[in-house]
Amino acid sequence: MDRRSEISEHVSNARAEVKVEEAAEAASIGSQSQWPAADLPNLRQQIGAKFSLPEILIDRLAGSTAEEITADAQKVAEHFRPGLRTKPMALVKGAGAAEHDPGTDIDPVRLAAAILKRRTMR
Repeated sequence: MDRRSEISEHVSNARAEVKVEEAAEAASIGSQSQWPAADLPNLRQQIGAKFSLPEILIDRLAGSTAEEITADAQKVAEHFRPGLRTKPMALVKGAGAAEHDPGTDIDPVRLAAAILKRRTMR
C-alpha cells in the first residue's frame, strides 16, 4: 500500500466518524428539543435579547422549542428593522450642546485660543 492510498483511507475513515458523530449529536438535540416549561421564560428572554426585542414582545414569543422561539423572534424583529435609526434625532432645533455646521472649516489656531481662554478664566 502506497502513501496516497493510506492517506485517502484515513481521510475516508475520518469523514465516516464525523458523520456518525453528527448523526448522534442531531439525535441528542432532537430528544432535548422540548424545553421544560420552567425554562421557557428564560429561553424566551435570551432569544429576545439576542434579537433586541422589547420586553413586552419577548413575553409574547411563541414556541416550545428553541428553534420555534428563534423563528418567531426573527419574524417579529423583521417588522422592527426598517424603522430603526442608529443616530438619534433632535426633537427641538438647537437643543444640542454644540451646533456645529459641518460645512465650515475648523481653524486650529482659533480653536486652541478658545480652549486656552476657557482654561484661564477659571
